[in-house]
Amino acid sequence: MLGEGIVKNLIDEMLERMRELESTKSPHLVHGFSLMKIAAIGERAKHGVPVREMYGSTRKLPTFEDLMFVPAMIDVLPVNPSEVNTEVVIGKNTNKPLRISTPIMLSAMAYGLSVNRATKICWGKASAAADTACNSGDTGFFPEERKYARYYIVQLNRARYGNSEEEIKQSDAVEIRFGQGAMGALAGAVDDADVDKDLAKQLGVRPGKRASRPYLHPEIDQGKTLKDIVANVRAINSDVPVGAKIAAGNIEKDLDAVIEAGCDFVTIDGGGGGTANSPEVTINNLGVPLVYAIGRAHRHLEKRGVRDSIDLIATGGLRDAGDCLKAMALGANAVYLAESALIAMSYSQWSKVPPGTAPSELFLSFGDHEDLLDIEEGTRALTNFIKASTSEMAMLTGLVGKNDVKKVNIDDLVALNEQMSKATGARPAWQ
Repeated sequence: MLGEGIVKNLIDEMLERMRELESTKSPHLVHGFSLMKIAAIGERAKHGVPVREMYGSTRKLPTFEDLMFVPAMIDVLPVNPSEVNTEVVIGKNTNKPLRISTPIMLSAMAYGLSVNRATKICWGKASAAADTACNSGDTGFFPEERKYARYYIVQLNRARYGNSEEEIKQSDAVEIRFGQGAMGALAGAVDDADVDKDLAKQLGVRPGKRASRPYLHPEIDQGKTLKDIVANVRAINSDVPVGAKIAAGNIEKDLDAVIEAGCDFVTIDGGGGGTANSPEVTINNLGVPLVYAIGRAHRHLEKRGVRDSIDLIATGGLRDAGDCLKAMALGANAVYLAESALIAMSYSQWSKVPPGTAPSELFLSFGDHEDLLDIEEGTRALTNFIKASTSEMAMLTGLVGKNDVKKVNIDDLVALNEQMSKATGARPAWQ
């Protein structure tokens, strides 16, 4: 009886506590209301403008983690990783194709709008040391980056920042930027106070003058097409690969325009991919995840009979060598890394920033601690990361029984769930 009484009292106390939850339950205990989500709501309420963030999506989107490689054993024999070829070629039908020693390239990072000068120098130096390419980002040609880079991809942006004829002539490839995974084709502006003399020089405006980017390329605004833009670029530099960068959305129809334009490559940026400064609502709610987008693009290019003439570059949500090789197995010819590369470049120097300060202050254009970023240390670290990741890609390639990263394909993958199997075409791991 005594025991029953104690139990009854405990139950009564528990029920009373549950009744009190009406007033004590915190919002973050409700599904979907993370601390980040609550903070964003508070920021909107405080300032009355859209919340902007960096990095990729905070949502759990489909990723490459639901794919695994199939190890070669007896039926298929493994290959020594030291015998695996990692070289790739972008724009093989051009006079000066981009021939690099690794499928990993350094992604578009805009000087002054995304990252600072020190980071751009690291980008150029490390890409050269790893015998790969780096991308200018959408403020265009940056002289110091070009000075150190061996292979330099210049983005042709809608505002034509850093896109003079002389700058296009100095490029090793031109990527016509229509948008990115984290923000689609969203236009942007830089406030007057943020346009200092260095950024003003890069953008070709007066210091202290507000700078804006239009939604459309001027040719498109005039009723012309991507084909006209490509022709204009080739009239300036006819030797190098010319391609387009699109956010993953209407993939097949956008690719039809890319094909019609005669592009040498196309870059697909997956939804949920990283950014230096984009609206939270677009980062988390816009686009097709890269793991789905690559296969769609690859299959459509095959269907149109142009798979061998148009190279596919994947970016947006790739974390490491495993993700990169899975992207190639799904159909990509090469990949861009962004957030992982920034982490690699700066990781050994995070302790330099004051307590309570984000490490991103070392490399972001609006960060306060660029002076603490040691360029040579960052270059060594980033070079090591690219080389190590390339070695890991070679390791996995050999372990599935291939002697070239370009030979890895969908048959080398299994999917861990039915949704991923249907989306990518990889066979189910349970069969």
